[in-house]
Formats: sequence, C-alpha cells, structure tokens
Amino acid sequence: MFKKGQVSTEVDKGPFIFTLVALVVGLTVTVLLFALGRGAGLAVFAGVLFAIVTLSAAVVLFALLTDKAYIDDCVLYTSYMFKKRAIKLDEIGKISYKDDVYTVFDKKGNRVSTINAKLTSIGEVIFALDKAGVDFN
Repeated sequence: MFKKGQVSTEVDKGPFIFTLVALVVGLTVTVLLFALGRGAGLAVFAGVLFAIVTLSAAVVLFALLTDKAYIDDCVLYTSYMFKKRAIKLDEIGKISYKDDVYTVFDKKGNRVSTINAKLTSIGEVIFALDKAGVDFN
C-alpha cells in the first residue's frame, strides 16, 4: 500500500485504516457535539476530548504516511515527518542496528539518517542495501 518505488517500505494497512477511522469518527463527533451541544457543560467537555483524539489521530496518520525508506537510482531516500534525507549507496559507510532502528552513517562516520526496522517491506530495502555492498554492524 502506497509504495514509492520498486524497493520501498509500505504503510501498514491495519494501523492506517484504524487511524483513518479514528480521525473521521473523532471529527464527526466533535462537530456534532459542538453544533448540537449549545453550551452544555458535558457536551463541551466531551467535544474537547474528541477534538484531542481527532488531532492526535491526524498527527499519527501523518507520521504513518511519511515514515518510509526507499531506493531509487542507487540513492537511499529516508523520510519521517518533516525530515527527508538522501544519500548515494556508494557514500554509505555503514549501517548499524539497535533498538529496532537502523542508523545510516556516511563514510566519514557522521550519522545521516535512521530507518524504522518495523516498517512493512523493510526486508526488501535491507536486502537491496546488502546486495549493493553496504557494511552492516
């Protein structure tokens, strides 16, 4: 679902659908509570709580859609929220794995990016990186 390239991670369907439903339901209930509540104390309180749920669901949905890693034309692209990074495969010094996160370093030893190890299809990306000769520590 939502693949960027031939070798790419994907958005998980389950969390995506759950978060999308939470967003739609939260938005609908928030609008109904504020429109029909007309200043009742409990309706306003519930409306504020559902507004918080709606905002949280929107942030989680945005994070789900932007958390990706893919390889295109011998360049590794990683993205999470507002951070987008790109590095050529031959410029990668090593990739280390710790606490379900792959950390990408350049040849100088500087940290370039991180990749979530729990992404769907991450195995394809890691296999392509290994096939390209990237050093894993």
